[in-house]
Amino acid sequence: MSTLLQTLLIETLPSDTDLILQAFIQTILPAMEREFGLISAMGGSEEIHYQTLIKQGDRYAKENAQRWAVKPDQSLLVHVLNGLLTAWNLSTYLPKHLQLQEVEKRLLCLGLTLHDYNKYVRGQGEEQPPPKAHEIAAIINLCQELGEKLNFQEFWQEWQDYLLEIAYLAQNTQFNVDSNPILSNWENDNRQFTIDDRRLNDILRHLLAFGDVAVHIGDPADITTTTKGDRLRDHLDWLNISKKLVYHRLRDCRGLITNQIHNAVVNFARRLGWEPILYFAQGAIYLTPNESVTPDLADIQAAVWQSLIRGDEENNQPGLAQYFQSGDVGFVRDGKGMKIAPQTLELFTPADLIRLLPSVVQIKVANVKAPATPKRLEKLQLTDAQKTFLSQGSDIRADRLAELIILAQREFFEDCQGYIPWILSALELQTEISPEQTQVQSGGVNYGWYQVAAHYIAAHATLDEQQIADFLEGLSDRLATWAEQNNLLQESSSPTYEAFINYLAQYLEVSPSNHQQTEFENELNSYSHAKVNNQPICSLSSGDSDAEDQLDTVVLFKPQQYSNKNALGGGRIKRGISKIWSLEMLMRQAFWTGASGKLEEQQPVFLYIFPAYVYSPQVAVAVRRLVKELKRVNLWEVHKKWLDAGMHHSGLQTLQWRDENEVEAGRYGDSHSNKDLPFMAMTYTTTRGKTNTDAWVTPSFLALALPILLGVKIVATSSPSPLYASDQEFVESVKIDGTAGFWNLLGINPNLRLQDLSPALERLLVAYSIHLEFRSSPPDARWQAFNGTARDLVTDVLNVFAIANEGFRENKREPSQEDVKRIWKYAQLWIKGNITMSEKLQLIEKLVKEYRQFYQVSVGESSHAVLLPISKALEVILTVPEQIQRADIILQAAGQLHDALERQEAYKRPFIMDKSVEFSTRKAQELMAIHTFMTTCVDELFLGLYKGDRALLQENRNRIKSGAEFAYRWLALQEKQTEKTSSKGEK
Repeated sequence: MSTLLQTLLIETLPSDTDLILQAFIQTILPAMEREFGLISAMGGSEEIHYQTLIKQGDRYAKENAQRWAVKPDQSLLVHVLNGLLTAWNLSTYLPKHLQLQEVEKRLLCLGLTLHDYNKYVRGQGEEQPPPKAHEIAAIINLCQELGEKLNFQEFWQEWQDYLLEIAYLAQNTQFNVDSNPILSNWENDNRQFTIDDRRLNDILRHLLAFGDVAVHIGDPADITTTTKGDRLRDHLDWLNISKKLVYHRLRDCRGLITNQIHNAVVNFARRLGWEPILYFAQGAIYLTPNESVTPDLADIQAAVWQSLIRGDEENNQPGLAQYFQSGDVGFVRDGKGMKIAPQTLELFTPADLIRLLPSVVQIKVANVKAPATPKRLEKLQLTDAQKTFLSQGSDIRADRLAELIILAQREFFEDCQGYIPWILSALELQTEISPEQTQVQSGGVNYGWYQVAAHYIAAHATLDEQQIADFLEGLSDRLATWAEQNNLLQESSSPTYEAFINYLAQYLEVSPSNHQQTEFENELNSYSHAKVNNQPICSLSSGDSDAEDQLDTVVLFKPQQYSNKNALGGGRIKRGISKIWSLEMLMRQAFWTGASGKLEEQQPVFLYIFPAYVYSPQVAVAVRRLVKELKRVNLWEVHKKWLDAGMHHSGLQTLQWRDENEVEAGRYGDSHSNKDLPFMAMTYTTTRGKTNTDAWVTPSFLALALPILLGVKIVATSSPSPLYASDQEFVESVKIDGTAGFWNLLGINPNLRLQDLSPALERLLVAYSIHLEFRSSPPDARWQAFNGTARDLVTDVLNVFAIANEGFRENKREPSQEDVKRIWKYAQLWIKGNITMSEKLQLIEKLVKEYRQFYQVSVGESSHAVLLPISKALEVILTVPEQIQRADIILQAAGQLHDALERQEAYKRPFIMDKSVEFSTRKAQELMAIHTFMTTCVDELFLGLYKGDRALLQENRNRIKSGAEFAYRWLALQEKQTEKTSSKGEK
């Protein structure tokens, strides 16, 4: 079964991709995901680094752990994968005489795969530190061991013949003091290099080094502000690649609009011959011809605005105009007719809007079964003959024609004397209806134009809907042309356009820099002025002081939230929205098909997906494909896949993340799917439930699972605004902001480093699984009750068994062997890292082992029969007077338990059934075992665990019995399996 990342890469690689690279992804990538996925290449948990370094005897363990942990997280998997793909992409730019041969391509893949073997060794937590640069034999042996783990054999059958070259490249990828590039140090009588050392040192090493340096870059501007750029340029010179490095960077992150800006800049740059080789949350780095010059900022701004509004047909990227034309955004309709949102008037010229109206009217005016025209005509004083004639045209066709005419007049020709005669003339009704009749109004509704529309439709009754649609298009086009020729339309001014151009001037930079310095002082003055004069201030970004009131047609959430919180004695606080955020909200309405003002009711949780430092182009396309197709996650299915994989996160690889079931190589490789790339990808979840818990169960899972499966970084929050502009602004792999109460109850840190992901996901899925199995009512998961489940689990590990028993009783069935195995494993996973809970479970297991020595019944017996010894012990401890001494409690309880056993069948008493021993000896052995059991009950359970507090013991009585029952079933199952194994061995 293919992994998620592997599937995405296979399906998005172009069909002409080199077969060697395809083979690498097919054979080695899954093994890399298994071995490298949770090992830190950069960043990581300081505590885990420290413990590993102490174990390996590092004298500077604390300093090194701190130095590594201050860097943002990046897993060894994405470090190697992006580095390899970057080096591979760069190799295609080599001069013809330096192009790689087949063997060299394979060495490139394997050498870069192993180049950070030292991080792998440290990540395993082994006591033996990684070999030093001079320990050649140890390096070769380690590379061979890793090659076997990583499936090198299936990728390249002759790989061991080139083991020396692979180890040499792995050790010498980095041109630093830890390298050992002297060839004579590597060769001896038993091992010799098989390829030309000049190819090895002058080409392969520099390709690997370029890829390795590239994936250490966290910001596009690093190529000019740090030495990394100098090192990359040095490698280009060594490789005789006559190109230079440039970048674009947008120092802000809003979501869809900033992604659209990035893609527009990339497409603009491609037309200049710039080729993007690295993608970041904030921009991209390009290889460009040496003679290329930085384009003028005004040209970039114009291209970006055009792409935002009109889209990019060449790259199959839709613009806002497409969604406005379909009526998805920018227009609303109420009982008084259609209206145009203010932002729509700013984004399009009046002539463009007039030509846009027919398609919008066709979609928005859809009340076919209850057209408005008949009701409107009833308000007019008409003769019977007129009524009879007009009834032939009183349908949806008349509604559409009337609303188009009314909307155009209200928005563009309200003061135009020639509009009414022109419309009547265009409809050839100037002799039938007077201009005065067209303006009959009542209650803000124009009834006269409905008479005009009905008259026209009645006179052309044979027109079908398509013919009417064509007629409206022609009418609007002629109207716009007439208005333009006679200068009847007001000059369009667009504050939104001006704000957007200023935004680009402030935040967008293209290297060599054409960036204009931020005018902070003006911004601060504008903000202060808005505060003093009670002007609207953007509630989404305090830095954008030029704001307007939030409109229902724009924001996806409820506008004017918390507007009742005003200063005492002051005026109303105006919560506004900036022009840029208005554009962002319109784009979310369009691309997410979210109704304005309605999304908040579905309690959305936003997932902002950042690259871990950098994406190679191939990985960026793969992530884009998943984000575009990510379907609603079924947590029942997650539970099943996780169990099928033995409660390991690898089972999530087989989850149906997308609609496609079968992997098809190159499915999207040659389509436009590699154009609209995610710099910071974003998606969101919604819920049909009513509680905060319902809203957070799915995004909590996704926030932990996707970084493990794809190597990305995720911020999950209910805020529509990203909390960070770049992955470099936070070091963790996952940040959870404002989650539901269950997250804190489960004790999971909201800020998780790479090594914390697997334990956190495991803990979350254990809790989810217990809840789904025993406290749900399929198909209703009853997530609103999950806080209670989480609270019970963190209170006491024995509640795992109590909750399970509760579920079995409700379903009126006994646990099967598989149930026992699964629930016992839940408990084992749950107590990881918790010493108190571990000791409690071990004590319960110890008690059951002790009483199984003298009392055993079939697991098919009732709970009362299974728990007889522990029940009797608890009963005596809880009922004896408080002044009774410890030794007396033990003896009294042992005596009562022995009396209870005397009333049981002999086959339930193992000592008594052992006929190989004298009866008196058997009785003595049984009494000794009972005394030992009761001593443990009193000393360790009552006096130890519960501090001699009978009230506390009574409160936990049922939990103890539930735990003991499952421990009994578990031990009986283990004993049975041991007997089967022994009998097979004897045969």
